[in-house]
Amino acid sequence: MERKRILILDANTLIDYLECDRTIIKLICRYVGQIYLATPVLNEINEIDEDGCIEIGIKLLGPELEQVMSAAARKGPLSFQDNLCLILAKEHGLTCVTNDKALRRACELQGVPLIWGIELICILVESGGLPVKHAQNIILTIQRNNPKYITDSIVKSAFKRLGITV
Repeated sequence: MERKRILILDANTLIDYLECDRTIIKLICRYVGQIYLATPVLNEINEIDEDGCIEIGIKLLGPELEQVMSAAARKGPLSFQDNLCLILAKEHGLTCVTNDKALRRACELQGVPLIWGIELICILVESGGLPVKHAQNIILTIQRNNPKYITDSIVKSAFKRLGITV
């Protein structure tokens, strides 16, 4: 059996899941790995609060002052929150779950493991935590809610991985 991953989500991926089906997060924590969220990222999300995170299994990760200062000082395409996600992932050995191309590039350059947001749904199915039909509905709902980032090719790739024919 594959060992469980330790995951950190960016805001957009978490919002995709929250707007679709909060129980997915509980299932990911149970079957795939623990989800962490940087407290400054929580502050930019309206869909959930600290109690809600605890309720669905997300562990909050408060950055240290040096990490905050480092994230704030960085220039480039990443937001403060994305820089913080990258720093925390690198320093704590976390896998970053994001659809953000700039954050993905930065993670790749720093050797931080990555998972696409929709890919995590596929991993959940493969881990026995979600039926394929439910995954199909979730993926389509996420795409409907976020068509700019969850393109038809991403959906087709996920469906192919899961053996779904449309």
